[in-house]
Amino acid sequence: MRIIPSEISSSTRSQAERSVFAALKAIPDDQSVALHTVHLPRHEKKRVGEIDFVLVMPHMLLFIEVKGGRVRESDGQWYYGPQGREDGPKESPFVQASGGMHEFERKLGSLVGDLRNHGVPGGYLVITPDIDLVRTTEFEPEQYLGCTAYDGGRGLAAGIERATRFWLRRNRWARTPVPAALRRRMVEAVRPDFDRVPNLRSRLTHLDATFERLTNEQLERLDELDANPRLIWTGGAGTGKTFLAAEAARRKSARGTVLFTCESETLARHVGLVLAEEPVTVLPFNRLDEVRGKRFDHLIVDEAQDLMTFGNLDTLDGLVTNGLLAGRWAFMLDQNNQVLTPEAYDPDAWEYLLSLGFVFGPLGRNCRNTAQIVNQVRSYTGADLGVASAGEGEPVRFVDVDDERSEADALDSFLHRLFEEGVSPRDVTILSARGDWETGSARLSRHAPRIERFADVVGTRRTKQRVTWSSIADFKGHENHVVCLVDLEPSHLGSRLDAVYVAWTRARAQLWIACRPGARQALKELGTAVLMREGRLV
Repeated sequence: MRIIPSEISSSTRSQAERSVFAALKAIPDDQSVALHTVHLPRHEKKRVGEIDFVLVMPHMLLFIEVKGGRVRESDGQWYYGPQGREDGPKESPFVQASGGMHEFERKLGSLVGDLRNHGVPGGYLVITPDIDLVRTTEFEPEQYLGCTAYDGGRGLAAGIERATRFWLRRNRWARTPVPAALRRRMVEAVRPDFDRVPNLRSRLTHLDATFERLTNEQLERLDELDANPRLIWTGGAGTGKTFLAAEAARRKSARGTVLFTCESETLARHVGLVLAEEPVTVLPFNRLDEVRGKRFDHLIVDEAQDLMTFGNLDTLDGLVTNGLLAGRWAFMLDQNNQVLTPEAYDPDAWEYLLSLGFVFGPLGRNCRNTAQIVNQVRSYTGADLGVASAGEGEPVRFVDVDDERSEADALDSFLHRLFEEGVSPRDVTILSARGDWETGSARLSRHAPRIERFADVVGTRRTKQRVTWSSIADFKGHENHVVCLVDLEPSHLGSRLDAVYVAWTRARAQLWIACRPGARQALKELGTAVLMREGRLV
């Protein structure tokens, strides 16, 4: 099903809405259009009204109200959110959906003509993806889709069909199907009021790929959690391993204590913010001493290739109930050449871990990078990033520079072009191959006073619209729309592909690379070596 906007805004924090968004997008329906976050600035009863989803379908308009997490009803009053931090008392979700439906129909009728005169029927559907509500007299079964029937999104199409049949019986005056021309007019009439997603203007707009979108493949992997107590998920950069790890930790927290760990401190801080409202302990590996002597019911390890030694496995063994041999755990691992410190990886430790758990992978869909970035990384490193699902984008840009000063000037010129096209500064990250701000070229940029160190802001709810700067190591496991790689010397390449792999795969939509003298030739030699290794060049 087509959704407008085509990608969900990063400002949408509701995981329930994100789930419904992805499930709608997966429905094989080329006739209907789903409008997300429809803004009703002139709601008769509220200062601002909002509808989660409006489905413009051949047979009707269907309004969807999504309520994630905990929902409680007491004495006719409704409360939403976790215990102790409830939001309420408020209207029931059915009253909200009905009110939004009537206000939307009134407003749309003023733009395209009275909908009843056009024979356009309407109805609503309330979805609670996380819970099942007890049946009350306030709603009919066809007006509601609970956790069991929703089934992680797989039951959404059936729920929509059931609601459609129900409402068509209630709207006997309907004349369906609604003409395609009228449906187009309805979509075009309201688009200015709801298309509020921060976007990357011009060429970058359609490249705002949703890294956190649950693909069908990822949903299947999460289903493995219940069937296999010990899981090893493998996949290249951009295939969603960190998201899977965080979601696995969230789900497991309902069944016992959970420890989430990884080697990177910045990644742990980021995941800690994502899971801030969940009863999950998130610690980087170097701080596990803080929980020494405690055993957790579930262990989740992200970027596990960075911890693949017997010594590290022994540490983890002591933190999970029944140890690694018989405990419950999930390891996320990238077998591509991603490790920044290869000497820390012990293949014998990997073979031992393989003997303990069920392995699935590699994950086949890249949810982060455009086809151009996936192909560029594969060409120079031979790494398997999966099939690019983020679509086509801008070519990777290589710029030859002579020294720090010319590199800073080239960087400023590129940033100026991005900002002119409407790209937000916070959508840009500068990665330094040298990893030292004081000796890197970014300090000479005209924007230097307004550039934030990524390590200082990750894991915080930063509100400043500023470019970030980071070393490659600190940015591992993270991503941004635009990545600019600077301070790249031939010495950073040599026979090493790991830094190139990590740095280049951080970009979701646009990758810009400044090459110091000799760096372009070194990259060419890397690409030639890949071709020879794959037998494509003799």
